[in-house]
Amino acid sequence: PFWLKPSWLKANLAVCPGGVCREGLLRYSWPRAMNQRGSRDNLGRGRIQPKGVKGVKDLANKLAEDFKESDLEGASIIVDRLEQLKDLALDGQVKQMRQLKDVMKNWSEILNSAPDDTDEFATGDMALCSSWYAPKVEVKLKDLFEEFRDIEKAFAKINPAKFQDLGRRMNKAMERIAPIVHGMKNLPDEVSDIADRADEREETLKDTDTKAMKKLLEGQGMTISLSSLEDCKRGLLDLVEPTQRNLEKVQTFVSEAHDKFKQAFEVPCPCCCMTSYVYDQPSRCLTELLENADRALDVDLQPFFELLRGLKDDYSDLDLNRVSKPTNRFAALATERVDRLDKIVAGVRPSGSYCLMPMSTSSRRR
Repeated sequence: PFWLKPSWLKANLAVCPGGVCREGLLRYSWPRAMNQRGSRDNLGRGRIQPKGVKGVKDLANKLAEDFKESDLEGASIIVDRLEQLKDLALDGQVKQMRQLKDVMKNWSEILNSAPDDTDEFATGDMALCSSWYAPKVEVKLKDLFEEFRDIEKAFAKINPAKFQDLGRRMNKAMERIAPIVHGMKNLPDEVSDIADRADEREETLKDTDTKAMKKLLEGQGMTISLSSLEDCKRGLLDLVEPTQRNLEKVQTFVSEAHDKFKQAFEVPCPCCCMTSYVYDQPSRCLTELLENADRALDVDLQPFFELLRGLKDDYSDLDLNRVSKPTNRFAALATERVDRLDKIVAGVRPSGSYCLMPMSTSSRRR
């Protein structure tokens, strides 16, 4: 190298009063590119990046392009939605159904015993008209009870346990699918983070775990898991559609129950003006019916409806190739990038310890 030639050294040595300054020799005789791996110039421009860091940044950019080209974002959105549906199915809305079941039981007992309590229908100011008023209420409550029996049958057909079983089968399949798709989605950012850390300290590159990246891209168990997820769709509509119809019946009755019960106790003509008195001084039967109607309204059925709509609209006819094809495409593209990253990391890691042995006399002669 030119900087080791005697003529160059002589011209560039720093001389101290006592002779050659060792510090000066190291400082001035060694090229700046060798003294400083990268430094900021006087104009404030970015420092020179080590070759390995630049290579990793280029790989991160290429992985981001691979992500877009393979449409892995679309596959990730599908997987996120399936995760949501799986969690809703696992929950089974058991708590909500148990609360509603208690209300249904109370309503049934109240309406069933109503004919035995007709003398209690008229209270307060209406007590004087009990013999006229009570039979009319009894007829309306009997009709309401018949309507309620249909709702009770519809509710009995809703089986949360079947949805929990579906959730468990989906969960088993998603245990492999979700980590692979999400891991591939995060790979460009992961490599970019590696480059950022190496930009500060290049030696951090040697800690990069490319083996884990390669294992992720192999997608072990993905095909089997997707097949299991496909199996979960069999008979799905036969479960979802009847449940949806029955739940809608129950919800409609619950939302109208308050008004239905009050209408049953309305005072007919010609004494309809007395209805407000009945509501102000309700009978025990009306009070209990309305209290349970309030409890029923507090039960949140929306998560169950979301589950049913999601299973029907987003899962039942889902083509799982929309998950497999993007992941396979991205894996094929990204494998080449990770192989390149592996070589960069190998170049940074020390190859081993070396011991310099003095040459023998015979070797020197040769």
